[in-house]
Amino acid sequence: MKASAPRIAALDALRGLAALAIVVHHYWFLAPAGSRPFEAALGFVYEYGRLAVPLFYLLSGYIFFSAYAAALGERRLTGGAFFWLRASRLYPLHLLTLFAVAALQALVLALTGSYFQYPHNDIAHFALNLAFLHFAWIDPVMSFNGPTWSLSIEAGLYVTFFAFARAFGTSLSPRLGVGALCLALSAVRDWLPLTGPLNAFFAEGLACFFLGGCLQLTEGWRERPKLALALALLALGAGLFWLTGGRRETTPLIFAGIALAALGVRGLAAWKPLVWLGDISYSTYLWHFPTQLALVAFSAAVVPLPFSSPLVLALYVGLVLAVSTLSFRYFEAPARAAIRRWTAPRRLAAEGAALTPG
Repeated sequence: MKASAPRIAALDALRGLAALAIVVHHYWFLAPAGSRPFEAALGFVYEYGRLAVPLFYLLSGYIFFSAYAAALGERRLTGGAFFWLRASRLYPLHLLTLFAVAALQALVLALTGSYFQYPHNDIAHFALNLAFLHFAWIDPVMSFNGPTWSLSIEAGLYVTFFAFARAFGTSLSPRLGVGALCLALSAVRDWLPLTGPLNAFFAEGLACFFLGGCLQLTEGWRERPKLALALALLALGAGLFWLTGGRRETTPLIFAGIALAALGVRGLAAWKPLVWLGDISYSTYLWHFPTQLALVAFSAAVVPLPFSSPLVLALYVGLVLAVSTLSFRYFEAPARAAIRRWTAPRRLAAEGAALTPG
């Protein structure tokens, strides 16, 4: 099967907006609370932009169940092909930005006497980054390109999804049952350890991913029932978020409503700015911290930058988007295509390439 292109594109657009929210949220690395530009107008993004990461998991769950579950369950897509698709999507840019951050942190250390934001930049953590084990599984600290901690969790979600899809394919009851179990597990994530095979961060990822997978069951619904469910989920999630004082565990319900609403907005996926943001979302996410490092190095070596200035915020966001666009066009997309074309097994070319959402 192949997912409906406009619907998947709508979720890609939502992913692009989420990545942009994280770019703005992480500006507190450069300008702490009280000195950030447009503090009042962007206060919500500065405060809650970090919650876009669970949204990434939810969107992945929807897309993966739409694009891969049937093919894996029916053995039309091999495990090797599935994991090669994911590696060719994530690894080239992860590796490039990992080396970029290593070099930039070394420069910042030489210029300022300390690392910027993430001090754990040693050989052991570099090796963990190479293996997508750099957060929560073994060590609960962030290192090198710190925001990529979520890729470590996402890698675990891919393994879990593969095992589930192999066993159950597109079956309804197992998906709903596992989704409910994962949501319950996430609700008690405060009592889970920070490391190990079932850590608090992975529990959140499982809840969001399988909730997205459950939402995918609405793919054939008419627009009115889908919109009604979207509004109900938004209301329930917002109510729980308010009653619990903004607990992170309530946000998947809000994001589920937002995702369903986005799928029902005609023309959303065709709006060029959102198509662009969706295309560059992965590059945006991986390049925004290296961009900050470059600005810190420039500020230390050339001329001090007033990071509380709106102009510097605009410079930062503009640079991230420009670098991400160039990265997507001239590295990320060509590298992915080249890897799949040159080294992918025949079955991947026959089945996986037609199924992959990116």
